[in-house]
Amino acid sequence: MAPLLDRAIDGFAMWTEDRRARPAVGFRAAPGVPLDCFGPLPVLPAAPPREGDWLEESPRPAPGDDRMAVHARAARGARRGTAILVPPWKVPRLAVVAGYARLLARAGLDVWTLVPPRHLQRSPPGTRSGEGFVSPDLPALRGAFEQLVLEIRVLTALARARGEGSVGVVGLSLGALAAALAATAPEPLDFAALVAPPADLAAVFAGTRIGRRYLALARRAGAPAPPPDALSRMLAPFRADARRPTARRVLVAVGREDRIALSAGALGLAAAWGATARSYPRGHLTLIFACRTLRRDLARFVAGADL
Repeated sequence: MAPLLDRAIDGFAMWTEDRRARPAVGFRAAPGVPLDCFGPLPVLPAAPPREGDWLEESPRPAPGDDRMAVHARAARGARRGTAILVPPWKVPRLAVVAGYARLLARAGLDVWTLVPPRHLQRSPPGTRSGEGFVSPDLPALRGAFEQLVLEIRVLTALARARGEGSVGVVGLSLGALAAALAATAPEPLDFAALVAPPADLAAVFAGTRIGRRYLALARRAGAPAPPPDALSRMLAPFRADARRPTARRVLVAVGREDRIALSAGALGLAAAWGATARSYPRGHLTLIFACRTLRRDLARFVAGADL
C-alpha cells in the first residue's frame, strides 16, 4: 500500500470526525504530578472465565462507569499464559479487534479483551463509544487514564495469581499508551506489545487534527488551553518514557506515515526503555488494521522469539 494512501486514510478519518457536531468543552488545568494509578491494588475479585463476558467493580469507580468489563477468549491448543488486549480509542465494537484476539489465542494465550472506560456499554448515556474519554478537561482525562491503567493492573494480578504461564499486555493506539503506563507498574509483565501508541500527547495536541479539534472546542467554550509549554508540562505525567519499565520484554510498533498518534514519541519511548522498535510503511489505521507484517511480528514476539 502506497504511503500516500496510508496518509490519506488517516486524514479522511480525522476529517470525518471533524465534521461531527460536538459541544464546546472548556479547558481545565491539572497539575503536572504523577498519575495516581501506581499504588497498592484493592482486594482482587475472581478472575474472568476461560470464555465469555465478565463484569466486576472497577478499582477506580467513576460516576456512571463503576464496573470493569472483559470479554474472555480461551487459548487454542497448548496453553502458554494470558494476554490482556486493550483496544483503541473509540472502538465501536469488540469485533473490530477480534483479529488480534484470534492471533493471541492461536499463540496459546487466554485473551482478556478489556472494554476501556467510557467505551461501548461503559459510555455515558447518549454518547458515542469513547467520546467521554478524551477532552480538554485534563482532570477528567487523568481520571479516565488512571481508571484504565488500574484495570489493566488488576487483570495482570489476576492472571499472575492463576500461576499458569506468562502474562502480557497488547495495547492498540490510545490503549497502547495505557498499556505502556501499566508496563511500569509494580506487577511485572512478561511482555508488552505497544502498537501505535500516542506516547507524546502534547505533540498530538499540537500537531494533529485531533488535537486541534479539542483545542478548538476549548476556545469555543471561552476557556482556551494555555500556551504549548504549559500544556506540555500538564501532560508530562502521561509520558511513559519518564518511568522505568517493569515489563521484561517490550515491543513498540509504529507506522512511518502515522498522522494520528505520530511516530516520534513512540520511537523515543522505545529508545528510552531500550525496547525493540519496529517501524512499518503504514499510517496509524493501516498499521493497526491492515498490516500483515505487524501481525506476523506480533505472533513471533508473544511466542518469545527475538525480532
